Amino acid sequence: MIRQERLSGAAAVKGTMLKARVSWISKNIAEGVNKIEPHLDADGFALLDRSFFPATEWVPFKHLIHIDRAIAAAAGGPTDRVYQDLGRHSASINLGDVYKLFTAPEPHKFFENMALLHNRFQNFGRSTYARVGRFSGKIELREYYEYSPVFCASALGYYEEALRIMNAAGPIVVTETLCQCAGDAMCQYELKWR
Repeated sequence: MIRQERLSGAAAVKGTMLKARVSWISKNIAEGVNKIEPHLDADGFALLDRSFFPATEWVPFKHLIHIDRAIAAAAGGPTDRVYQDLGRHSASINLGDVYKLFTAPEPHKFFENMALLHNRFQNFGRSTYARVGRFSGKIELREYYEYSPVFCASALGYYEEALRIMNAAGPIVVTETLCQCAGDAMCQYELKWR
């Protein structure tokens, strides 16, 4: 099935997501951002090549998606694997640093808080979390007027790594069961641990 995306330019994400991408580039691509430059337009590259305050600044969502694609092109290999790795790295960097206070030792509590604080990290859509069982839950992302399969893939990695950071007993399994990019009304992720 062909997955669609919508990037109008109105949506934005917190700069900490971009900070994590820059960190991933420096750890995984020998030439750093210079190897990314040929794959980006001037506006996207300018975001990588400047200093900013990631916890307070916003980045256009469409630029984050273009940067993720440029990283995947420069890194080579399966793109979804790169996007998931970017999500895992984002969780590792941000939940261990800027947003450490938002982490909770118990996964259900963490994901409930994450849903409540959604608008602090994205200026579009809304998130809900529901406990399904003692060691399982469901995240629903609705009303995204901008969306991309790139972001959906990175979300898989982010949720997996968040569970690892909380020392959730494995195996950890995160699956996207509905996707707005595939024509569904929302993106839905099922999380299982233990």
